[in-house]
Amino acid sequence: MLKANLIKSHSPYYLMSQLGSNAKKQGRTADALDWYSQAFAKSEGPATRLQWGSSYLSALVDMAPQDSKRIEQTASQLITEAANQQGAFYERSARSLQRVGQKLAAWNGKGEHKDVIQRLRQQITPVCAKLPAEGGQKAVCEGVIKA
Repeated sequence: MLKANLIKSHSPYYLMSQLGSNAKKQGRTADALDWYSQAFAKSEGPATRLQWGSSYLSALVDMAPQDSKRIEQTASQLITEAANQQGAFYERSARSLQRVGQKLAAWNGKGEHKDVIQRLRQQITPVCAKLPAEGGQKAVCEGVIKA
């Protein structure tokens, strides 16, 4: 039923995310990741893109933690998108990016992905530097990817 409604939906990424969740519950990892990826790719709007990208990254870390390349690419894309948005480190968008940071920190819990985290930290540092200190966005930004 969800697949049948994809064409009709004005926001198919909601249905794709649900299809990903269903596939995950059924143990179909490749299908789940494909649906989460499609949901992120089809999502529209700045805050929505960060939210769906956060969900995709979370699914990658949970179901394919060995896929460092795809995890790094997704996190890097989210940082790039956040850098091009006003208010990316405020409210809904900030919560999505904080979830990304928490997920990456857990993924790197024993330091096995420190090189990836270091590259992401290098990418986000100039983004944070451009933010004003007042209003809290700079502090949120600096806390997303922990060194």
